[in-house]
Amino acid sequence: MTQRTVEHSEATAWVAWVLLGAVMLVMLGTVHICTGLIALIRPEVLAGGRADLLLPVGLTALAWIHLVLGAAAVAAGVGLAAGRRWARIVAIVLAGLAALVNFAFVGRYPVWSVTAIAMTAIVMYAVAAHGAEVADAQGHS
Repeated sequence: MTQRTVEHSEATAWVAWVLLGAVMLVMLGTVHICTGLIALIRPEVLAGGRADLLLPVGLTALAWIHLVLGAAAVAAGVGLAAGRRWARIVAIVLAGLAALVNFAFVGRYPVWSVTAIAMTAIVMYAVAAHGAEVADAQGHS
């Protein structure tokens, strides 16, 4: 096994924000996968708090939506940590969706929503402007 060394890297400290975004995507995806599995296996656990839904969606459909989005987030997080271009695009789209969803809840949870929107904005900037530096920092060209 050959060891790759980085002789000169153009990577900046923004790489840490990109990697934070990758870790957050993996964690978010894991939570969504668990929520989807719970909705499939024990739907009565989630059925109690569904009285005030914005869109009337069945639990089975909601479960599959959680599973698909969770798998996409985990894959994007792993790809983002590896410096893949497709993962940067998916990460920006998912972060934008997260910001939009949190914007919808600003009236209900103002501190958390504003904090989450600020975090997604920082991660979106880091991924868009400095995402390619992750591959450079790891010695990939």
